[in-house]
Amino acid sequence: MAAIADAIELFIHLLSRDNASKPMVDRQTLNAGIGFCYVVFAFGWLVVWTKFSDKSFSAVLTAGSLIQLLGFLLLTVKVRSNKSVAGISSKTLEMYCFFFIARLCSTLWKSGYIPVDRSGRAVYQLMDICSLVVVVQLLYCVHKTHKWTYQGDHDTLQIMPLLPPCVVLAYFVHANLNRSEFFDTVWATSTNIDTFAMLPQLWMMSKVGGQVEGCTSHFVACMFVSRSLSLAFWCSAYKDLTGEGADIAGKAIVFAHVVQLLLAADFMYYYLRAKWYGRSMSIPAAPGVQQSTMDL
Repeated sequence: MAAIADAIELFIHLLSRDNASKPMVDRQTLNAGIGFCYVVFAFGWLVVWTKFSDKSFSAVLTAGSLIQLLGFLLLTVKVRSNKSVAGISSKTLEMYCFFFIARLCSTLWKSGYIPVDRSGRAVYQLMDICSLVVVVQLLYCVHKTHKWTYQGDHDTLQIMPLLPPCVVLAYFVHANLNRSEFFDTVWATSTNIDTFAMLPQLWMMSKVGGQVEGCTSHFVACMFVSRSLSLAFWCSAYKDLTGEGADIAGKAIVFAHVVQLLLAADFMYYYLRAKWYGRSMSIPAAPGVQQSTMDL
């Protein structure tokens, strides 16, 4: 009951109008709030599974979007409770803005790349819309309300050189499930952007080194699980991508998701090892970078 009370206290604190003037919450209250988020999202998935899906395997894609939203919300809890955006990469958030806009341009109008069960008719798109809204408000926190805590000197990976190749590659290599050159290219562009979206965050973690904040580690872990579910879906749907000229596109989609997992694999090793030994997560600093500690 104490944990429930702590979680309620945290969210009252976060939602209050004068939140900015209130002090940081203690670690126990924050952990209770994080646990509450996991319980709420687990219950939310149970509702989606029983009421808004056909209980088919394709619903794992919707589950991936739900877990992705959870990751961004955990970052929001971290920012608003600690009054700090330390450890959060603005470049990764910007990449995800481009990713969600591109993907929603396809999934809101066409049905070629969405779950085939009922969850793909509204819930899947709603999760992405909510994620986009949360990402935009996180960017606002990074550059406006908490900009003095932003570690811009560590968030140095340039993203603009990554975007044009994503578009060009999508134009030449894309599937045809939308039966539209434009919408198929847009969806492929979103997948290519998603492949590199976590790079700035992982780069920033390696530049900072030392202990990684709890909510930041939860975020990357959620994204890893989300992309694992997406990979499982596209491996099962690979046969739908076969056909004239589509086999290469199918391999490209699967390969993109594999790359996403590999990029986070090193992080997940340290994350799971920390959980196994019951201690705070830390990662080795990049060569020439002094180890530092990032307090939760």
